[in-house]
Amino acid sequence: MRIGMLLDHPFPYDTRVANEARSLVDAGHEVLLFCLNVGGAAPTRETFDGVEIVRHAISQAFWKKASALVLTLPSYNLWFRPRLRRFLRHYRIEALHVHDLPLVGEGLRAARRAGIPLIADLHENYPAAIRLYDWRRRFPARLLVRPRQWDTYEARILPQVDRIIVVIDEARDRLLRLGLPAARIAVVENTVAVEEFVGFPRDEALIERLAARFTVSYVGHFDRHRGLETAIEAVGLIKGQMPDLLLVLAGTGTIQGALARKALRLGIGKQVSFEGWQPFPRFPSYMRGSRVCLIPHVKSPHTDTTIPHKLFHAMILERPVVASNCAPIERILRETNAGLVYPSGDAQQLAGALLALRDRDLRGRLGQAGKRAVLERYRWQVSARRLIDLYAGF
Repeated sequence: MRIGMLLDHPFPYDTRVANEARSLVDAGHEVLLFCLNVGGAAPTRETFDGVEIVRHAISQAFWKKASALVLTLPSYNLWFRPRLRRFLRHYRIEALHVHDLPLVGEGLRAARRAGIPLIADLHENYPAAIRLYDWRRRFPARLLVRPRQWDTYEARILPQVDRIIVVIDEARDRLLRLGLPAARIAVVENTVAVEEFVGFPRDEALIERLAARFTVSYVGHFDRHRGLETAIEAVGLIKGQMPDLLLVLAGTGTIQGALARKALRLGIGKQVSFEGWQPFPRFPSYMRGSRVCLIPHVKSPHTDTTIPHKLFHAMILERPVVASNCAPIERILRETNAGLVYPSGDAQQLAGALLALRDRDLRGRLGQAGKRAVLERYRWQVSARRLIDLYAGF
C-alpha cells in the first residue's frame, strides 16, 4: 500500500513518526511523508530510512500563529488544502495517515475527496493538552483559542475517520467513554526502538561528568505541566543530606527563566544544571551518566492519557525512574517494578524517593527490572505489530 503521512511540523526528528514510518516500510508498504519546511532551508525532497519526505516551505511566523488558531481562523487549513490535494493525487496515495488531531479534519476532507481511508494518529489528548500550554494563556491566544472548541471538534471528527491510533491503553479507554467503537481503535505505544537507541554514539566526556555526582536527569520540554518546579523544590529540601546531588535539566521551554530563578532563591544554583536543547542521539549519554531518571509531570487529564518515550528510554538503559502518579506511568512502573512513584506536586515525597535511591542495590534491582520489561514487552518491535496489523485490514 502507498501510505501518505501528514505531519504539521518539520521532520526529522519526531521519534513516533520515524518509528511508525520505518516499520511500515519494513512491512512492505511505500511511505511518503508530507511535512513542513519552516523557513525553506531544508531540501524539498529527501529519503530517510526508506521513507520519502516531501517538504513544503512555510514561514515560521505564519506556521506559529496560524497553527495556534486552526479552529478559529481558516487560514491554516486553507494553506494545506491545495497542497495536500496535489500530494494525494501526484503520488497516488492509497491511505492517508494524519499525525495528531489538529489536521485530522482537513485530512478527512482530502481523503474523502480522493476516496481513500483516513487514519487519525493521536499522539496525545489534544483537547486536554491545549488547556495546559503556556502560549494559550498569553494575549491574544487567551481570547482566540477556546478549549471547548477542541472538545467539540474531536467529538465531531473522530467518528468519521476509518481508524484511530492512540499511544496508551488509558487513551483508548477515554475514547471508548466518548462512545467510539473499540474495533476502530488501535493502541500503538510510544515504546523504544531498542537497537537504534542503545546504538547511538556514546559521549564519554558527558557520561563521566554526570557520573561524578549523584545525577538525576530530566530530558524534555520545560512547560508548566512537566512538574519541574516540584523537582527543584525537592532538591532544595535535601541539599544538605545529598551535597553531591545534581539535577540535570536537558531541554528548553517557556519557564526556563522561572526555574533558574527558583533554584537561585532556594540556594541550589550549583545543584541544578540547565543543559539546553539536546539532539535525540545524545539522550542515551545523559541517561547513562545519571543515577536516576525523572518524569515529574503534573497529573491532569492530559498526562493521565499519554505516555512519554523517555520512560522506556530510561528503562532499557537500566536506570530507575522516579515519576509522579500520572495514570499510565504509575501503572507501568508498578507492574514492572522499574521505579518509584510519588504524588504529583509533592516535593517532600519526591525528595524521599531520591533519598531512598541512594541505595545502590535498590537502584540496581529497579534498573534490571525495567530493562527486562522493555525487552519482553515495552519495545517498539512489539508495538509495531499493532500498526502493521491495522494496515493489513485495509
